[in-house]
Amino acid sequence: MRPDWWREHGRYWLLGGALFLLLWQRSWSDEWRGDFWIYVATVEELAASPTHPRHALFGNDYAFPFLSPYTWTLGLASRLFRLDAFAILVLQGLVNFALLLGALHAFVARWVERRSAAFYALLFVLFLWGPDPWIFSSFFHLRSLAHVLPYPSTFAFALALGTLAVFPRLSASRRPTWVVLMVPVMAGLWILHPVNGLFLWLGLLAWSAQTPRPLRHWAALAFALGASLALALAWPLFSVADLWFRQVHLVHQGNATIYDDRLPCIVPALLGAPWLVLRLKRKPRDPLALLTLALAALVVYGGLSGQWSFGRLLSHAVVLLQVALADASAALEDRLSKLRAVARRRLLAPALATLLIAASWSASVKPTLDEAWRGDPEWLSFLEGRVGRYDVVLTDLETCWYVPSFSGKVVAYPMQLPFVPDHARRLRDVARFFERGVPREERLGIIRRYGVTHLLLAKFRFADWEARLQELRPLGEVVYSSPDYELLQLT
Repeated sequence: MRPDWWREHGRYWLLGGALFLLLWQRSWSDEWRGDFWIYVATVEELAASPTHPRHALFGNDYAFPFLSPYTWTLGLASRLFRLDAFAILVLQGLVNFALLLGALHAFVARWVERRSAAFYALLFVLFLWGPDPWIFSSFFHLRSLAHVLPYPSTFAFALALGTLAVFPRLSASRRPTWVVLMVPVMAGLWILHPVNGLFLWLGLLAWSAQTPRPLRHWAALAFALGASLALALAWPLFSVADLWFRQVHLVHQGNATIYDDRLPCIVPALLGAPWLVLRLKRKPRDPLALLTLALAALVVYGGLSGQWSFGRLLSHAVVLLQVALADASAALEDRLSKLRAVARRRLLAPALATLLIAASWSASVKPTLDEAWRGDPEWLSFLEGRVGRYDVVLTDLETCWYVPSFSGKVVAYPMQLPFVPDHARRLRDVARFFERGVPREERLGIIRRYGVTHLLLAKFRFADWEARLQELRPLGEVVYSSPDYELLQLT
């Protein structure tokens, strides 16, 4: 075992292993948020019909952008191994975390060329944040990571980061055989998470720009970009071109909150900026600094132009700032070693870890611990024996988040999705149906419009649920009743 094994590898994997155990326990709970349940419904639909899936939420023929290579593969795994979609997604989330750990370590070792910085990079990515950071996909502080582990964005970031880690070695060859790897990887990212596809593309350019390259290198990069885009546009389960060019305004709307006034939450990461400037001064084409600057410029452009989706790159820029600060911390360790301050060098890592974990305890660590094994992830499983896969369940908007993950489809969904032209009308109809005193004929019109087969009343969402249930009971037969829910099959 090498003398520096602990600094280069041991402490990194110890921290990663502890986090893996924490996230394992938390994952088997019902504390997942909205998008997770869309993925559960999507994987269920693809497991049932991998070649001709319907819309996973509505059961109709609307295009559905969640039908990506990622969810298709998970659907096939669910079908082959006969595991339910919830279990498949939880297990894939843990695989994603392992991939992220490996990719981050490899990226730091290659782009920073200081393996001892990997521990600090992981520590800073998870805990070096200000108050109230975003809980969004592609944001990897601990509180967000606990919610987005199974998302394709997590897999996509790990794939992009790992590809950037191996690209320097592959591109060093005089033969551009690395294109064979880049084309399918980039095509997959363009489909399942274009923001990470853009991150990878900018990273390839930043690394390539640090030294003079022959024309064939730039030609290979251009070919990889063109071929990957063509491959992505040929994806058969939904139109990528329509999503990018006709539905993109809806995607931008969903990312507008990135530009809320939350500068304080990224201020700690800005401590890495001076080190990036120093790297740039030493090497004017330093790829880590160039990539960070390119990402920051696109984030600013997105804010000025109203193309809010570019704001998602803020997370990638913050990660690079945290990696730069990790490099500075490892350099300080090396400096202390040269000054024969060995004891202080050995205390630096545990002291920083203790400080950051203690500062994040109440806002991040403790809530994640509290959620371990909490609740019942199968609380709507009574639907599975009473509602068919393509039966339509009319229920309140909040319960709509979850129904398609168990059985049946819904009339409306609280989140605006691309390719749903009647989204607003669906929301109005659901809200109107559950109002008090609505004429019977109006309710029947809504039922006929969407082919509703079942009504589900979540009693705890209505203070006057008894009166509402009395109005609804003449429409059907009660097939399930509990203190929390009443399920009616329409007659």
